[in-house]
Amino acid sequence: MFRVLADSLPTAAARQDTVFSPKFLQQLELLRLRARRSFLGTRQGGHVSLKRGHGIEFADYRKYDLGDDLRHIDWGVYARSDRLYVKKFQEEQDLKIYILLDSSASMTVPPGENKWEVARDIALALAYIGLMQQDTVFVSIPGVYESPAFSGGRAFHSLVRDLKSNSLSGGEDFLQEARRSISRMRHPGLAIVISDLLFPSARVRELFNSLRARNMDITAIQLLAPSDLKPLADVQIARAVDSETGEEIELAVNSNLQDEYDYLLKRHNHEIQEYFVGAQVEYVQARSDQAVTDFVIKDLSKMSLLS
Repeated sequence: MFRVLADSLPTAAARQDTVFSPKFLQQLELLRLRARRSFLGTRQGGHVSLKRGHGIEFADYRKYDLGDDLRHIDWGVYARSDRLYVKKFQEEQDLKIYILLDSSASMTVPPGENKWEVARDIALALAYIGLMQQDTVFVSIPGVYESPAFSGGRAFHSLVRDLKSNSLSGGEDFLQEARRSISRMRHPGLAIVISDLLFPSARVRELFNSLRARNMDITAIQLLAPSDLKPLADVQIARAVDSETGEEIELAVNSNLQDEYDYLLKRHNHEIQEYFVGAQVEYVQARSDQAVTDFVIKDLSKMSLLS
């Protein structure tokens, strides 16, 4: 993805890192991350699993068999039908939540738009929700950082420290490193990818197919900066630098060039969104100039990812 560098390009107003104020944390605690299907968990948590047992949530009845626990007979049903039935329950277990952050160079430029910082704070907000609902959270910055398994609200501060102490060097092959990260995902669960998705659509499909092969319930958050959408605004002469390869091109900017860029971006996004529909990947677009609090509380809460 080419970035425009020019003296006439206005610098975006610097954004402060999202402050996880007590008010925002309280709002997050009212939300729940949810998968669109059930998974087998590995410990007790807050989600209905595929495993049948004597847990918290009533599921169904079945006929009594010799040896069944008499405590699970429904005597009310027996009084009405003169037949013995036992209650079946679904165990509530933890959900594995994997958050994968784009580590490619395009997430760091231009510096004034803080796209990487916004992506990181969205990841932290979602991780906090998962931790508070007793799920197991893993966060990956491919090629940079692989978290341990975090669980419980107290782990949030450790995760904040870890993410804020790691920065992107921009030298990683994101797709190659992401495949390595995905190979470490041992249990199916909820996978959330936060990326600008500004790499060829074939590589986007390759990334998400790797997650599908792991039987993940997937959500894609495409984070775009204002300069991703309108990189040529108020620019006459510019030097474009490919943020992934370093290749440079000098440009004479006119309305036709901006129109061509708009067309190519729309075509790219249409291609990946079309793929997401067929692959059953939930998709939402975010902007780096939008407050993280608004995006999570107002936009994400409208999707099936949050309730």
